[in-house]
Amino acid sequence: MRTKTFLVACSLVLTAFVVNTAAQIPGQPYRISDREVASLLDQIKKESNTFRNGLKDALNKNRPDRTRWENDINAFVKDFEEQTKRLDDNFDHHKSTVADVDSVLSRAARIDQFMTRHTLTSRAQSDWSVLRADLDRLATTYNVSWNWVGELGPVVSNIPYRITDKEVEQLIHRIESQADTFRHSLDSALDRSRLNNTRREDDINAFVKEFYKETKRLHDNFDHHKSTANDVRTVLDRAAQIDQFMRRNRLRNDREAQRDWAQLRALLDELAGVYNVVGDGERAGAQGRRRDKERSR
Repeated sequence: MRTKTFLVACSLVLTAFVVNTAAQIPGQPYRISDREVASLLDQIKKESNTFRNGLKDALNKNRPDRTRWENDINAFVKDFEEQTKRLDDNFDHHKSTVADVDSVLSRAARIDQFMTRHTLTSRAQSDWSVLRADLDRLATTYNVSWNWVGELGPVVSNIPYRITDKEVEQLIHRIESQADTFRHSLDSALDRSRLNNTRREDDINAFVKEFYKETKRLHDNFDHHKSTANDVRTVLDRAAQIDQFMRRNRLRNDREAQRDWAQLRALLDELAGVYNVVGDGERAGAQGRRRDKERSR
């Protein structure tokens, strides 16, 4: 069974179906909503203005060599604000990327180095600390592992841009619709197979029922802005049981069911990418495929 996956990194998730949430950013209990991202960007903009004003006052009170300092730090701040505006504009047009955030943080790192090396007023230092804390939040929001040396750490997500709430909702709807399609084709295949009215039919029906229940829970939590990577992991765990059944039980005339399951798997791969759930089972998946191949000989 072949599946076209949405994300390369997330193909490991459903190929192996061994899922964990180790890569979820600490302190991010759920997928932050569009409204919260917009609020964070507004907050950063306000704090940037506050910091700039406090910095100007601090430089005016500093030592005679402040002219050289001013040229450096003013250039850093100007560059930072330009990149922040670009990020804000791209977010408004639903195309903000990890690269946009990297540009903002790289400029912020120059300011941070300046603030570390030069003793300014307590107000300027305090204003920068507040702004820096929200820049850390920004990195977390875009799943960027950031250090203030100015380097971009490992990127958890391979999504080219931040997927919007509307797109996530549409994805969940597609998963539910495709799950209905798969269930109907599976029922038809089971009715025509040797598994009809057997324990194994009861097993797969139980797996599908659990998958439906956990998918509904994910949908409900998403609607209330509290869906977590753990919700997605649970959905994928239930899907893993179905996947094992579909690989181990080749039903007669089940081509339609296999096709429908492959399409549902692809959507679940995409879901894993959206919530940054990373699979840790490439080796296990390869072993499983080898075992299946040996059984078919």
